[in-house]
Amino acid sequence: MSEDKFDYTYSAPTEAERIEAEEIRRRYSLEKSVKTSEENAIEKLRALDKRVKFPVQFLAAVLGILGTLMLGVGMCFAMNVFELKVNLVPLGVVVGLAGIALVIADYFIYKAVLNARKKKYADEILSITDKFLNVK
Repeated sequence: MSEDKFDYTYSAPTEAERIEAEEIRRRYSLEKSVKTSEENAIEKLRALDKRVKFPVQFLAAVLGILGTLMLGVGMCFAMNVFELKVNLVPLGVVVGLAGIALVIADYFIYKAVLNARKKKYADEILSITDKFLNVK
C-alpha cells in the first residue's frame, strides 16, 4: 500500500503587500485603470501644487546662478584676472555689486512670485481639498 500524501500551506499577503501588489498590477495593466474620486483629487492637488511651485523654483535658481556668475565676473575684472591693459577695477566693482544685489533680491522675488501664484491657484486648491476632506 502506498501512502499518497498531499501537503498544502497557504499564507495570506499582509495589507502592505496587497497594496503594493495592486499598485504594481495597476502600472502594468493594459486597460485604463479606474481611479476613485479620492485618487483623482490627490493627483489633481499634486499637479496644482507642482504648477504653483515649479516655475517659481526655476526662476529663483536662474536668478541665483545669474547673480553668482555676475559676482564672479566682477571679481575677475576687479582682480585683473584676464590681464588686460585696461584698468577694469571700477567695472568689476559695479558688476560684482550688481551680482550681490541680484542674489539678495532673489529671495524677495521668489517670495513675491510664490505668493502671487498661491493667490492665483488658492480657490481651486481649497475647493478640491474641501471636497476631499469633507470640510464645509
